[in-house]
Amino acid sequence: MEHKSSEASLSHQLTRVCGVKIYLATIGSRGDNEPFLALAREAAAAGHEVFFAHTSDLSSEPHEPYATLSLPGSFEALIADQGVSITRAVLNYRTTMKPMLEAAYQAVVEQIQEFSPDVVVYHPKLVTAPAAAHAVGAIAVIVELFPTLTPTSEFPALGLPHGLPGFLNRASFGLLQLALAAASAPAKKVAKELGVLRYEPDLTLCPVSQALVPQPADWPSHALVTGQWSSPTVGSIDAELQDFLSSGPIVYAGFGSMKDNRGAKRAAVIVEAARLLGFKTLLVTGWGGLEPSSDHVDAPDVMVRSAVPHSEVLPQVAVAIHHGGAGTTHAVVRAGIPSVIMPFVADQPWWAARLKVLGLGPGAVSKALRNPNTLKRAMVRAIECADAVRAGAEFMALEDGLGRALSLIEDAEAGVQDLRPAT
Repeated sequence: MEHKSSEASLSHQLTRVCGVKIYLATIGSRGDNEPFLALAREAAAAGHEVFFAHTSDLSSEPHEPYATLSLPGSFEALIADQGVSITRAVLNYRTTMKPMLEAAYQAVVEQIQEFSPDVVVYHPKLVTAPAAAHAVGAIAVIVELFPTLTPTSEFPALGLPHGLPGFLNRASFGLLQLALAAASAPAKKVAKELGVLRYEPDLTLCPVSQALVPQPADWPSHALVTGQWSSPTVGSIDAELQDFLSSGPIVYAGFGSMKDNRGAKRAAVIVEAARLLGFKTLLVTGWGGLEPSSDHVDAPDVMVRSAVPHSEVLPQVAVAIHHGGAGTTHAVVRAGIPSVIMPFVADQPWWAARLKVLGLGPGAVSKALRNPNTLKRAMVRAIECADAVRAGAEFMALEDGLGRALSLIEDAEAGVQDLRPAT
């Protein structure tokens, strides 16, 4: 037993010294891309050979320490064309999303075959990645961007309310598993073509802070909450914006990559609700979730920007209003700032409910809200959570999600980390 342990330890040391060839692939909007970008930088800085595949939604910087690979398609263009309407997404799936995903499926397979990495780290949408990884003898690591793929009794799957009994929480994941199984045809097809038996991941990493989701006690040893993956943002605030932030209590409002046809009305309601509190408003338009009026542009108590560095701006505001994407939710808690979530799609309602359960927020407010007084009351309830949010920020400051994730990947390659049993 001691001999085997020594061999494993030596293998682990060699892995750290010699490096691992790591292929990362993601597809989606900012919240899908940024965790992978952070891990790519971390792994490359640690001396590993890193290939990072992504769409044009993430700009390619010439001096990044990894090799950039291109995936076809653009979610920004897709959202600009049809917004985030679920109805339009379903109606247009065969002509827009399906061709883009199929092209990405094929590109991922070809890139993995070409570069033959040791480890493949992939977004759940890229369902062909694990079969391609197994075909070249690589370890397949799925990134569970929010914890709704691995069953647990501690919280519900996406789309169900928090507060259910534990057995119902666990059962709720069965519904999601059925939906995922129905979408696994491309993975099965690639596995058959490549002559491999398995198209499931070997390891699951969840890049979420344990201040928001502690490691579930009933998760298997091959599924782990690592802490958030985020790189320090390089950004600056112009003098005009800094003067505005210093001029009094500020409401930050931004909806990232979200877009619908209510952006103008939403901006008007937010500005009016802030005025009811005696606050000023910073409207961050992003991909179109907010459409300020000409009056807003000229008003002394409103400032408009298309984007701002969260790490520089959020610590200077009194309260934030946002869509509840995982990245923004982490950013506001890490900044110690109370927030109100107006969810649009996907995991955003789940995060709003999660913060409420933890005492970190007031619960979701409709993105179609028309009454400024309702939003004012939600902001007041959010501000009442300020002490709990600051405690969450202190916890996050002690986490090293990237370091933990990279260590687990190295351990997996060295053979000292539990992997999913073959079935």
